This record gives sequence, structure tokens and C-alpha cells, in this order.
Amino acid sequence: MRLSRLLPAVLLAASLPLIAATPNAGTLNPPASGTTSASVNWSGGPYTGATADPSVCSSVTCDSYTLTVNVPSTFYSANPNYSIQVGITWASNTNDFDLYVNDGSGNTVCSSGQSMTTFELADCGQLPAGTYTVQIVAFATVNATYNGNASLGPEPASPQGKARYKSGKFSFTNPILLPGPTDAVAGTQDIEPRVRADAVGNIYAAGIQGVPAGTDTWKSMDGGKTWSYLGEPDGAQAASALARGAGLGGGDEDLAVGDSGLVYVNSLWIGSATQSTSPNGGATWLVNPFSSDVPIIDRQWLASQGNSVLYLTYKQLGALLGGTETMFVAKSFDGGVTWPQIVPVTMPQTGVQPGDQGNAEVDPNNGNFYTVFFGQDGHTLYIARSTDGGSTFIVKQVYAAAAGTSLVNVFPSLAIDRAGNLYIVFSDSHNVFLTSSKDQGASWSVPVRVSNGTATKSAIGPWITAGDSGRVDITWWGTTDLSNNDAAAQWHVFFAQSQNALASIPTFAQSTATGIMHQGAICTNGTGCASGTRNLAEYFAPGLYLDGSEMIVYSDDFNNSSPLAVFIRQNGGSLAYGK
Repeated sequence: MRLSRLLPAVLLAASLPLIAATPNAGTLNPPASGTTSASVNWSGGPYTGATADPSVCSSVTCDSYTLTVNVPSTFYSANPNYSIQVGITWASNTNDFDLYVNDGSGNTVCSSGQSMTTFELADCGQLPAGTYTVQIVAFATVNATYNGNASLGPEPASPQGKARYKSGKFSFTNPILLPGPTDAVAGTQDIEPRVRADAVGNIYAAGIQGVPAGTDTWKSMDGGKTWSYLGEPDGAQAASALARGAGLGGGDEDLAVGDSGLVYVNSLWIGSATQSTSPNGGATWLVNPFSSDVPIIDRQWLASQGNSVLYLTYKQLGALLGGTETMFVAKSFDGGVTWPQIVPVTMPQTGVQPGDQGNAEVDPNNGNFYTVFFGQDGHTLYIARSTDGGSTFIVKQVYAAAAGTSLVNVFPSLAIDRAGNLYIVFSDSHNVFLTSSKDQGASWSVPVRVSNGTATKSAIGPWITAGDSGRVDITWWGTTDLSNNDAAAQWHVFFAQSQNALASIPTFAQSTATGIMHQGAICTNGTGCASGTRNLAEYFAPGLYLDGSEMIVYSDDFNNSSPLAVFIRQNGGSLAYGK
């Protein structure tokens, strides 16, 4: 049975033959008069086995503690900032435990599952009175013990970096393989796929074949149920032909749609980037293979504004020495035909030296332009903002991880909700994190962990989309393996949603969106990766449909002989727009 089809804790969890903790039960009562909190403690282990599946716990892999909550609802009414916290700690991060709290029916009410730490802490909120089973799962331990604690007390006045987690009730359509003819010369693959919807509900997708094989594009006019192949806009640098073949493109690509329906595809080739613009829904394309005016560029992104304004960001690689990269933002006023405004954001002589650069976005509320990137050290995160149409930029550090921690797994991803709030997601290869800004990027929240649970111990390639104020969807590649370079790792696409991402303690609901779509390592070192470990390239980029449902296009080489583009769309669960 596939792990993604298992609940974090099954209904029979309470009856499984688990080791009993010491002591094996405790009761949380309201704090005594004159005190602020109450707590119970226990310990467990050592464990001689481990499991990645909490539904098959045994006496050597799991532990249980019976927690009785004896708190009347009137207490919470009088103390609205009180909550129940359940946590465990252990000695070394070479061991790994997970924590689930299940109600009397076996439903998981709160949980904590992460990697490379010495603790798990589940913020359970205001649990109603009742009996709960705390399940401790030895995910990867060697004769390890732990200490447990459950407490009832006030939340910190400014809880930083805390979140709550629950199982998501999301569903997705059956996967659809995006069509197209076979390229008999170069073979067929579609990696780094991107998907967007226009204002009337047409959906467009793009994926790269690799230089010089060109960039594939597709269109759906029925909400993603059926797709037509639009050909390669950069193939032969002319009108789109319904064939796959050579052209100045096929490296990194990005896809955007204008308010008036213009469709934009920009694809990289070593000398420059090919800009393809369609005024008629992909029937024909205007093509400019020299949309940048500098050579040796890398990782370009598009951002559309209004009917025909288009921004293009890219990084010029250092011509002489490492550490001499420059980030540029070009602006077109005619849908990408010409680019009269080109401005450097960072330069070798001044500013922050950029590492990998993430996507770009324009806030339709005020016209602010943003792009996000890592510092060259790999553990700092920055945002560049322009409030004057891309003429000048301010660069601000968003977050700095500990030296030696790599955040380059792979690109940072930026989104703007309808109220103008900003969000960035990134990964340290084990966990996905989210940070947000309510003041146009001037200040940022302490990052909170998004990914949770046994099924996603390695989590890379996160991407974020934003809907109404505080509503975000986040996707990533995830596996049970502790390293993304494990040759036996089996990967799924994961989906998490927060309806209150701006809250001091946001809640994330998480589901597994796909079956296994890749097996083996997913290397994040770019061209430094070993052969066969970079089959999916660097990312996959979802989008939102008109109703706020998530559209996901991803590469699948587990169910196909090569990594081909597959589309799914959310058809159940809460949406990013509306009620």
C-alpha cells in the first residue's frame, strides 16, 4: 500500500500494541489559583526499531501516552489566549521522532513531524475536554529515549516561528499527460513546467525540452479537462509549428498572461533569452530571440502588468571571476516586442552578490515590482522592490539562516495576495518555510515551518500561490527519505494550504496531491549534479484558476519513460478565493 494513501494516524491507533510511556497516563486540569499553567510529564524508550508508517506501529517502534484533558469550555472563554502544547525532546538530531495527538475516534487533532532537530512540538490549540492518545513514532532512531510534556498555559505574547498542522481534506483530478508529438531527433521531455490561467478561464502551460530542443506550450479551454498542443514558440524562431524541433530556446522558461489576453513565454539559450508573445491565444507568436541585451545570462523570470507591460528579470553570469554576477530587470511596454528600459538591481561593485534568483511579481494594487533571490553564500534571503516602475530598486534582507545551512533547494518563490501582502517560501532540504510581509516588504515575519509529517522528511522545490488576504497554497516535492540525494527515495507532490497565513500562529492543512512521480535522487546543485540526479531540473510552478482552485503541472518520470508534463487541478477542499 502506498504511504500517501495512509492517514497520519489510523482509526485503530489507540488499539495498536505500543510500549506504554512512563507513566502511561496523565490529566491536564485548569491551572491552580495563583498559577499560570499546568503540565504533565512522561518519558519513553529506548527503541530498537523504527518505522516510516505510523499506522503499523509495534512495541519496538512506537509509544503511547493517554492524555486526559479536564478543561471546561468556560475556562477557555475566560482565558482565550490559553492553549495546550504537547512536545517531546531527545538528545541528538541523528535520531528522529514524530508526534501525533489523536482524539477518541482516532482522528489526528495536532501533530509535529520534522527533520534534523531534537524536538517536536504540537500546538493543539484549545482542545475540548476528553481523552486523547499521544502517539510517539520512532522514525529513525537507534536505542534512543525521549522526554514528553503536555501543558496548558498562555500562548507567548508574540509567538514567533510557531504553526499548527492538520490533515488536509483536499482532492485533485486524475492526472492528465499533456499531449504532443514525439521528437525523433532529441527525444521528448518536459521539465520545469509552469501553468497560468487568463481572465476568461483559458489555461496555458509550458515546459522545457532543453537547449536546443525548444519549449513546449499547451492550452486548455475547458478548465483543464482536455488540452491541445500549441507547439514550440521558440522553435525555428517563427510562427508556432505543431512539431518539436530545434530553436533558440529550451533552457529555463517562464510563462505569463496579460490582462488583455496576451500570452508570454520566455525561454533561455546561452546567448540570450527568446521572448515569444501571442496576441491570439497561442495560434501564432511574435518572436524575439534577443530579449536581453547582455550575453551569458541565466534564470530569467516574467511578470505581467496590465494589458501589455511585461517585466523580465535575469542574472548575467560573471565574465571574469566568480562573485561578479549582476541582476537586471528589463521592462517592455509593448508586450515583449521591445525592451527600452533595462536596470541593474545588483552589480559586482555594489550591493549584494546574488545566488539563485526566484520569480518576480507585480502588485496590481499599486504597481510595485518585486523579485526574490538568495545571497551568494546560500544561507541569506533577499527581496528587491521597485515602487517607480522598475527605474530604481531597494534590496532588503528577508532572512538569514545559520552559516553552513543551505537554503538553495532550489529557488525561493514569491507571491502577492489580493490585499497586497507578500509571501516567500524556501527550503533547507528537510523542511519548507514561509515568511510574510504586511508592509510591502519593509519587514518580514519569522519563518514558520509549512511541511509536516512522516511522509515528507525531505522537502524541496517549494512554490507558493496567494489568493484572498491571508490565503496561500504551497506545493513541493517530498519523500520519506532523510536525504534528497537518496537513490531509493520515492517522491510525491505535496500540497498545503493556510487560510490564516498572516496570523501569529498560522494553521497549515496538508495533503499528498499525487502518487509517486519520481524515484531516486533530486539533486539541487544545478550543473554540478551527478548524471541522472537532475532529471526534473529545478522546479515546478503551479497557479490558481479563476475560482481559486490550485492548478498543478509537474514532471513525472516514474510513470513515464522520460519526465513528461502532467496536469492536475484541485477539485475538493477549501479554496484560495471566496468563502
